[in-house]
Order: sequence, then C-alpha cells, then structure tokens
Amino acid sequence: MYIPLEWLFSIVTIAVAYGTYRLGRRDDEDYRQDIVDATIDHLIQENMVKWARRPNGEIELFPLDEK
Repeated sequence: MYIPLEWLFSIVTIAVAYGTYRLGRRDDEDYRQDIVDATIDHLIQENMVKWARRPNGEIELFPLDEK
C-alpha cells in the first residue's frame, strides 16, 4: 500500500496542529488565574505598580499618574 507523501504530510500536520491546540486550550483554562496572580505579584515586587492591601487580604491596584 502506497500513501503519497503529500497525504502523509497533511495528516501528520493536522494531527500535530489539533494536539497542540487542545493542549493550549487545557492550559488556558487551568492556569489563567495562576498566570495573572504571578504577573501582579511580580509587578508589585519590582515596584512597578501602586498598590495597597485591603483588610480582607485582597490587593488593590491604583492607576499611575502619567503626565
């Protein structure tokens, strides 16, 4: 049985594209809040944002004055 190289390449490309798409969707759903939290923590650690901690433990971000 002979499968043309173009067909084989197309099948492999579609399978890899679909697999990486599904992995990206899974990671997006699982880690979105973790990524946002890590980004905000890093910005606070580097003193790039104005912030204050509320009594309930939440962090409040303030807009910067850009003049």
